[in-house]
Amino acid sequence: MEFNSIDFGIFFTIVFISYWILFNKNIKQRNIFLILISYLFYGWWDWRFLSLIIISSFIDFIIGNKIYEETDKTKKKRLLLISLSVNLGFLGFFKYFNFFIGNFVEAFSFLGLETDSIYLNIILPVGISFYTFQTLSYTIDIYNKKFEPTKDLSAFFAFVSFFPQLVAGPIERAKNFLPQFYELRPISYDLIRSGLLLMTLGFFKKIVIADRLSLFVNSAYSDLQNIDGVVAIFAIIFFAFQLYFDFSAYSDIAIGSARTIGFKLSKNFNSPYLSSSFSKFWNRWHISLSSWFKDYLYIPLGGNRASSIKVTQNILVVFIVSGLWHGASWNFIIWGLINGLFIILLDPILNKRHNELYSKISKAIFVSLAWALSLVFFRSQTFYDAFTMFENLFKGNKNILYNYSLNSIEFIFTIGLLIFYMLFEILVEVYPNIYKLIINMHFLIRWSLYLSIISFIILCGSYGLDVDDSNFIYFQF
Repeated sequence: MEFNSIDFGIFFTIVFISYWILFNKNIKQRNIFLILISYLFYGWWDWRFLSLIIISSFIDFIIGNKIYEETDKTKKKRLLLISLSVNLGFLGFFKYFNFFIGNFVEAFSFLGLETDSIYLNIILPVGISFYTFQTLSYTIDIYNKKFEPTKDLSAFFAFVSFFPQLVAGPIERAKNFLPQFYELRPISYDLIRSGLLLMTLGFFKKIVIADRLSLFVNSAYSDLQNIDGVVAIFAIIFFAFQLYFDFSAYSDIAIGSARTIGFKLSKNFNSPYLSSSFSKFWNRWHISLSSWFKDYLYIPLGGNRASSIKVTQNILVVFIVSGLWHGASWNFIIWGLINGLFIILLDPILNKRHNELYSKISKAIFVSLAWALSLVFFRSQTFYDAFTMFENLFKGNKNILYNYSLNSIEFIFTIGLLIFYMLFEILVEVYPNIYKLIINMHFLIRWSLYLSIISFIILCGSYGLDVDDSNFIYFQF
């Protein structure tokens, strides 16, 4: 079920009303209700893959308790390996089976050996990369004695399947999120107000900005042989903004909808395009995933408490794995490698102290442009497509800028939207409490603002058959 759909609007309205009227008086009934509506939310896409979530939840619930009770270190490690094998086994099969089989076949062919290829028609379950990492963090934290397991089966199942963040995060840690399923909370109008504001801004970013940018980006990438340098430049920059607005919109709607029923999810984006270095960028972009890799891969590898060669190796491993997490393609691996190299090679220069405003601005622009260029591999279907896009950057102007789904008025309007929202993010950076100011406005002023934004979404949103990328981008991961 898509957030930006009528189905979700009806679903969420029923859930919100039912939750506060009928299911917020008994903890177990409340958690069972959340499990059922979360399974309905996920099963709306394909009910068959609910079995993966249920199996993963059962196994990690049981293993988490057994790890905690076990005193023998060898047996504890074996139990953790079972959790890792099951969860990563599901992820590996559905996401990477055909990728690795294809590469083995190509490797043998390169050596002159013919092999029979075994390709399966595998559908990638939506959100598998997200809930897999969420359940893994639970058993790993118990193994590392950072968290005690729960004895409450319904609370754990609700934690794993919680519908707002089930499909595309934020990836929550059990120690921060699971305790919220142990208690009932009275209705909080402050949380409801802030949640509705976040949801409204999320819909604005998705429907008005991201989907409009997708029209131009999709059109350009589908005509790579004919676009010129100007079109290529705007396609690259527009996709960087499309990806950000699309994914941060999902996070805003997820966090906002969770708040309206009393749950607090982690912040997932913090104005990443204002970052003055690549390491700072990754502390602001997809924060829940970046911190996951830091805590469960980078630090166990040795982190930065090692020789410079080892630190370099650790960074590259993390970013290559991050690229592979995003998709079973060499393009994603190359994208991850490039971003790892950015941190290794460019951050030592960018991190030199220059506190002048123009220095911060120039660094932020440089980081954002370099990131946008790396995303060519992220967006392209093949390695050849990526290099074709880079070649197009040096083609002469053919005056075809307005031939790619956006006419001159739409194009200028899109540029205006980007400038407006980036200025808004700068304002939030300078005045972090601006959301609280909006929430605490007089009732009439606040709702006038809400209705104005909603009207703008209805009047200026991108709809119709031409918007063939209305799904959230990170649903594919």
